[in-house]
Amino acid sequence: MSDAADPTVFVVDDDASLRFALQRLFRSSGWSVQTFSSAEEFLEQPRDDARACLIADVHLGRMSGLELLAIVVRTPAALPAILITGFDGGVTETEALRLGAFAFFRKPFDAFELLRCARRAVERGTPTLQGKPAANLPRS
Repeated sequence: MSDAADPTVFVVDDDASLRFALQRLFRSSGWSVQTFSSAEEFLEQPRDDARACLIADVHLGRMSGLELLAIVVRTPAALPAILITGFDGGVTETEALRLGAFAFFRKPFDAFELLRCARRAVERGTPTLQGKPAANLPRS
């Protein structure tokens, strides 16, 4: 059982094996984890966004990770979001950061770097790209 002070990660990915792997990684590090197979499922569920962050794949079903990000960053809690992808080039990365993503990772990624980045997101630290500061990235 999680302590009330434990951070929470919401994982949204249509790949069940990745959801499971991230669930194991974060739970083993003391996080509370909630997984969702679609953006719609995530948005439908009531949740506490305090001390939490979102990790979402760019390519999901009907609603993309970018569309989900655009909704999440407009909420009062401004849940920090980390987007992941196995496909796209710099255009998606730039768009994600322009929309307000905390960080962007390409698959395959270093799981422990993702974990460190999520910790920084919960603490509202400096946005990162693949573990590096994103402050100097071009924004459209």
